[in-house]
Amino acid sequence: MARSIFRSTILAASLFFAPVTSFAQEVFGTLEASLDGAARSWFLTVKDADSQSFALSIPSAGLQAFSLWGVTDAQNLVEEKQSLLVSFDVMTVGGQLMPLNASVMYLSDGWRSGWLADEEDTVNFSLTALKNDDSGVLVEGRFEATAGYSEPLSSGESDRSRTMQINGSFKAVLPPSILQKN
Repeated sequence: MARSIFRSTILAASLFFAPVTSFAQEVFGTLEASLDGAARSWFLTVKDADSQSFALSIPSAGLQAFSLWGVTDAQNLVEEKQSLLVSFDVMTVGGQLMPLNASVMYLSDGWRSGWLADEEDTVNFSLTALKNDDSGVLVEGRFEATAGYSEPLSSGESDRSRTMQINGSFKAVLPPSILQKN
């Protein structure tokens, strides 16, 4: 018995004095939004090449697709509950950038329930910056969405009689590790 207490004490002491190594991920952007008037912030994170956010480029079609997945804690890489997801496509036509297919989702209880705006008449979206360079892709914009309640959120269907107003902005430099080309 005394031997086991001794080992436990030594183990506890060694853990207490052990060097702390952090394997935190990088924050590459933020989403700022109000949910029915209550201001909140979310972080876009990546560790190595792992991220819930991504960008896909299809140069032959002049199309880029973006999915910005914001988590509530900058220390989290993967989080579903209380996450904010903003997705959109950008088509380049004659040198002009045209945002398309914008959607906004608030995962209040992960995919079990949340708020979804993915119809043209429910999302007002503007892209204020899009720039590709060696450091990644800078995207910046604003959105206003009237999201309908959805349970489960993964169904893609929402109840337009129960709505939440989600207004916000985003700014990110997506790192090359999460950029995909097709």
